[in-house]
Amino acid sequence: MQWGQIKTLFIISFLVLDLFLLQQFLEKQNQSQLSQLAIENEETADELKDRGIEFSDDILNMDVPNVNGINSEGIEFSEEVLSQIETLDEEEGQTVQLLENETVLRVALTDPVEVSEDSIREDIVDLVPFADQYSYWGFNEEENIALFFQKVNDRTVYFNQGGVLMVRVEEGEITEYVSTLLSFSNEETDQSQESNQLISPLNIILQLEENGEIESGDEVTAMQVGYYSFFNLVPSQDNGPQRFGPTWKVVVNGDEFHFLFATNGRILELDESSFINRTIDAFDFYENEKIEEDDGDTNIGQGE
Repeated sequence: MQWGQIKTLFIISFLVLDLFLLQQFLEKQNQSQLSQLAIENEETADELKDRGIEFSDDILNMDVPNVNGINSEGIEFSEEVLSQIETLDEEEGQTVQLLENETVLRVALTDPVEVSEDSIREDIVDLVPFADQYSYWGFNEEENIALFFQKVNDRTVYFNQGGVLMVRVEEGEITEYVSTLLSFSNEETDQSQESNQLISPLNIILQLEENGEIESGDEVTAMQVGYYSFFNLVPSQDNGPQRFGPTWKVVVNGDEFHFLFATNGRILELDESSFINRTIDAFDFYENEKIEEDDGDTNIGQGE
């Protein structure tokens, strides 16, 4: 074997060895970081327990999700959704209207549909052809409103008038609904970009306790990450892009909700009733108010 070939083999061998050693180093470094995070997580858990805050093992062992902020380009029904809305004209027993330059859909049922709180998720699918783009939030008994929020990337967009489905229920029957959708055309690109590290679930709980939002004896029963923006786009207006940040929703004692931006822990003051009332005002979605055709609005049709 010639010296040149031997030298080449030595170079390749040392290169392979270097790559192996680098891999070993990175694995040990990663294990060290994970061990440190586990120690910090355990210390935070002990601190919360000492303060009387309860939480399940699922929350204790919950991984921090990799979620980016996303941009909305505005309030807009896609061509697919608009074609689905057009099919509503063929249905009987309803008045269908597109408002605000076709950015708001309002439907009144002349033949109300019987519904219960337990069945409304399934029943709304039969009424709204694009209902799969929303997640059910809950039923507000004071306002007789069932509330659905738009979802994107399988995560909920909380309390935004640009992506909402509000269903009015009177005496156990659906009588009308109003809906909007935000456009997220670049959501997959945003999700593939490197994101800021989100605050861990236990540190979010600690943030709530230190700010007096929860106290000894409270139990955190569920946590999940969605999206929220401080700004609500106005239908039919050119508002420009809207940024939605990853947001922790924390459920306490089964029925108390807290929201915090997941990257900086900022506590958000969000109230269901206030949001419903603002949305009713914004869309003139008042009880027992008959839909009338206004200038610039499109009345799709009325079932017989």
